Amino acid sequence: MTDTVLEVENLCKSFGGVQAIRDLSFTVARGEVLGLIGPNGSGKSTTVNALAGVFPATSGQIRLGGTPVQSLTEHGRVGLGLTRTFQTASIFPEFTVREQITLGGTVTLKSHPLSSVFGMGRDASEAEALRARVQDILDLTGLAPVAEQTVGTISSAQQRFLMIATALAARPKIILLDEPAAGLISHERKTLADTIKAIRDRGTSVLVIEHHMALIMEVCDRIVVLNFGSKIAEGTPAEIRTNRAVIDAYLGEAV
Repeated sequence: MTDTVLEVENLCKSFGGVQAIRDLSFTVARGEVLGLIGPNGSGKSTTVNALAGVFPATSGQIRLGGTPVQSLTEHGRVGLGLTRTFQTASIFPEFTVREQITLGGTVTLKSHPLSSVFGMGRDASEAEALRARVQDILDLTGLAPVAEQTVGTISSAQQRFLMIATALAARPKIILLDEPAAGLISHERKTLADTIKAIRDRGTSVLVIEHHMALIMEVCDRIVVLNFGSKIAEGTPAEIRTNRAVIDAYLGEAV
């Protein structure tokens, strides 16, 4: 893991007089899972939204594969290889599961962006490559059995995996997972952990924002801890587990 995919340097974000992120710096390497944790109000969601381009950073640098992206739109960042999921499911309930994942991959097409979904202006080689990619992602995320069902009819857990699948369809260099375990029960969290590891093993970097500490400790190579918008610790799960500043600020006790 020598290639740096994402670099965040001295990132700051203020809302009026409130500084939500303060001089935050970290990196994510290719094929690495980095956890971002902290108590409520610590700046996790603000960080994700700044990285994804939902709103502009007040100052600092965000580089994707060495390219500054802080001036780019959300769509522009997706095109350079940064995708994300959301805390609540973002779905098209009338689409089939396969169609929604396919739509997520249209950002990579040179022909009409809806060609592979609706058959307009289709480039045969592109369409076939996207079909193969979508099938691979269906298998990876365990959604193949419900591929032809409409999104509105699948379970809430399957909809969470569908968000991951849709983000993967754009062939990202890094995917931001925002509270992916929310609402999942034990065996579904185990499937999620296995899926995150499989994504990493394929060379895609993952930034996980999550409250479920057992999941974070299982899947992450490194963890960054925020409190009041500032980084208070960074290290391996074993290091974070016993870090006194983390225990005092967030965990309450060693886990």
